[in-house]
This record gives sequence, C-alpha cells and structure tokens, in this order.
Amino acid sequence: MAQTMVKAMKLRLTYEIGIGEGGKPIFKSKTYGGVVETATADQLFQVGQALASLSNDPLAMVEKNDLYEVIG
Repeated sequence: MAQTMVKAMKLRLTYEIGIGEGGKPIFKSKTYGGVVETATADQLFQVGQALASLSNDPLAMVEKNDLYEVIG
C-alpha cells in the first residue's frame, strides 16, 4: 500500500503592496522554509504576525504549504 512522507513544510506570507488597475489589490509573497511538523496553526499564525510586523506592507494571508512524497 502506498504511503505519504512529508518532504518539506513552508510558511508563506502574502502582503498587499498596492492597488493596480481597476482598483484590484496587488500582492507579493515571501516563503520561509524549515517549518517543523509539530507546529500548530496558532503557532504558525503567531510567527506570521511577528514577521509581518517587520514589513511596511499589510499582511493579507498566512499559508502553510506541505510537500509530500508518495512512496509505494
């Protein structure tokens, strides 16, 4: 039976950096690697908020991206 194994976990922060044509927001993202498997959603959100406080742009979204390898 096939199994999945975590290969990498990343935290992606998306910032709103301005307004484009037609009034649509423009976004820019920054991805951080080295996220541990045991990190909870609350912990990731807190880290995202802390990192965002170092930016001049408002934080629009915090995402956790997992990459799995399927082995059989």
